[in-house]
Amino acid sequence: DAQLGTPLRAQRHMNCEQIALEELHVERFQLKEVLKILLHSIIFQRALGECRLRDVDSELFDISYVRCDSRLVEARVEEHAEAFSSAIERGARVSLAFFERRARQAAFGLFRSEERVVWERWTIPLVVVPNFAQLHRHMGGAQMPPGAHGAGRSTEADSQDEESRRRQASLEAVLRRRIEFILTVASGRREHIPPADGLGGEALWFEISTDADSWSGLDLLKQLLSSPPQLGSG
Repeated sequence: DAQLGTPLRAQRHMNCEQIALEELHVERFQLKEVLKILLHSIIFQRALGECRLRDVDSELFDISYVRCDSRLVEARVEEHAEAFSSAIERGARVSLAFFERRARQAAFGLFRSEERVVWERWTIPLVVVPNFAQLHRHMGGAQMPPGAHGAGRSTEADSQDEESRRRQASLEAVLRRRIEFILTVASGRREHIPPADGLGGEALWFEISTDADSWSGLDLLKQLLSSPPQLGSG
């Protein structure tokens, strides 16, 4: 992570701004929380119109971030972060697209329908790395000789704990820089944003997807049918 999240050169396709974060390496148990932090941070920056903010402390990292104080947004991010954390195996790109609703005139002006025009898309590349402690156990640890397990085992456990803390702190530092990058880019690129009256309101103005090999929209549908999201009080 020597070169911080420089986005891909600003690309535009049909007036759609494309922004890509740098690849992020996470352990599986960190995946859901990392997605929640990044998705909420981006969504809040594109919540135009009336939007109450909410300061949140991460459940896993020593990080605070701002998100929309909306049960609808919170539920949608929670649903996808939970589903993706199970579907992503070795790595994938998560896409967060913002769209504007436009009325479309049908043939002969008899009917009107609504179309969604994407005006900005963020890409979050993720690579799932092995959990350090599990990898160490799988490789047999240090394979100490018989009779040397007492203090040696304690020393080995301390070493594993220290390495886990080091990796956690390193990822926290990367996430802080990602949040800073999101704030900088979002505030610096605004000329392509459509009028606020086509965004937000009572309906969502974004969609979340992934290119994970094992993922399909049916996965999320099955999850929602088996365990409907529990909306908090906000």
